[in-house]
Amino acid sequence: MDKRDIADRQQVWVGEEVRISVRDLGPIAAGTVDLRPLTVFVGPSNTGKTYLSILIYALHHVLGELRTLPLGSRRFRPRPTLFDEGSISDDDYHQLISALDQTHKPFMYYDLPIGVRNALEAGVKESGAEAELELRRCFDAADMHELARTSSSENNIEISIQTRSHGDVRWHIDMNLSNRRCTTSGNIADFVLIPADQSNWSAMFRSTLRLALKEGRDHSGFRIVDRLFRANREGRPAAIHYLPAARSGIMQSHRVIASSLVMRSTRGGLERFPEMPAFSGVMADFIQQLILYRSERGTDRRLDQIARDLEAHTLDGMVGSGPSPGGYPEFVYRPQGAEDSVRMTRASSMVSELAPVILFLRGVLAVGDTLIIEEPEAHLHPAAQTHVAVALARLVRAGVRVIITTHSDWLLKEIGNLMREGALAEQTGTPTESARSTALHPNDVGIWLFRRDGADRGSTFQEIPFDRSEGVEPAEYDDVAEQLYNRAADLQNKLEASGGNHE
Repeated sequence: MDKRDIADRQQVWVGEEVRISVRDLGPIAAGTVDLRPLTVFVGPSNTGKTYLSILIYALHHVLGELRTLPLGSRRFRPRPTLFDEGSISDDDYHQLISALDQTHKPFMYYDLPIGVRNALEAGVKESGAEAELELRRCFDAADMHELARTSSSENNIEISIQTRSHGDVRWHIDMNLSNRRCTTSGNIADFVLIPADQSNWSAMFRSTLRLALKEGRDHSGFRIVDRLFRANREGRPAAIHYLPAARSGIMQSHRVIASSLVMRSTRGGLERFPEMPAFSGVMADFIQQLILYRSERGTDRRLDQIARDLEAHTLDGMVGSGPSPGGYPEFVYRPQGAEDSVRMTRASSMVSELAPVILFLRGVLAVGDTLIIEEPEAHLHPAAQTHVAVALARLVRAGVRVIITTHSDWLLKEIGNLMREGALAEQTGTPTESARSTALHPNDVGIWLFRRDGADRGSTFQEIPFDRSEGVEPAEYDDVAEQLYNRAADLQNKLEASGGNHE
């Protein structure tokens, strides 16, 4: 779908449609999720919301951006097959340039030289073993047995990933992971890589290839594809970031953690603490982002404005960073109207909970990235939770894919309102000024409810359909509200019947 058409409909676009199916992972028995620009996981605790979130994070690292092609990420480079068997000849280069010269025709996947396609498909076959390593790292698991459901006969974890465009599958990968074996299958379909109307990009790419030929540069098939799909992006390839549920405590103690890790990494530290405990990969990555944080990296204006609004309307103050005597960044909070800032150790839980979101908006996140946040409503007043929902919608509108886990009825109610706002804007054709930045088209949001399927059968998850009158809250929320109301009414009736003093 053309981005201009989507903008006219007040619908956003972030990458291709991604579908992930999983079986026998942790508490999850089986389920399939379609990643939308905004994807929300709800349901009782210990039903697999975090497991699925971490799985998505790990797959992104293994396969790349979960977009046009499974190119892989820097964490697993270099793959020998991509640099050796994937190298192509000058004839293949000229064939590629000739295909790109036909600007009146779209450039298809099968227009790539066979050496490049073989390299990509070899990477698909290797992705299962890489996924096993990354899953163990992200979950801090010694082996796959720790991650598989115990009721599974062979402790196998089954994962399927596919991307679609207009209903057509572009590529898919099936993985079967266990301690005994790791099997992977899949294929890449022929589809349009460069539309015919993108002749400027095609011309730029042709001139780059010709220069590479003239100067005798490396003719690796991987380098061709890497340039073809990444060089036109602004800044850097799309990344994925994970904000764990324990971020409040980490924000208040990250300097202590950082200095302790450095001390233990010395030879004396290793001898003193030979069995050093490990972080999970998602926690380690989060802490590393804080240790290496540099706010002056260059923030997108739209993301910076979202951060400013969160500070003004939710935190009633500003979050900042600066160097500390130990060399690690120190994060501080300055309340509105105050002249001095306070360290995060003296800030409220609400501040330290939202501070990472604001910091990532300013110094880490970029348009096109994926942001996963566990329980963004933690430690927040109900009104502040609705403000966070609006901020998430604005992130989506700016081009960031957002995935959250939540238990908040207030957050879901506001997301439902923003979806109604999007439906109204599409129906009337005259969106309000606020709707232009916050409205969510119902097709851009997926709410997935996790449930236990019996005591020993694990959990499943399925999408909650958007209802204009009911919203997107799980029916269980209404049941709890009704039970509380009935209990309150019963107790009030008993108080009145007892004849006691009601003053």
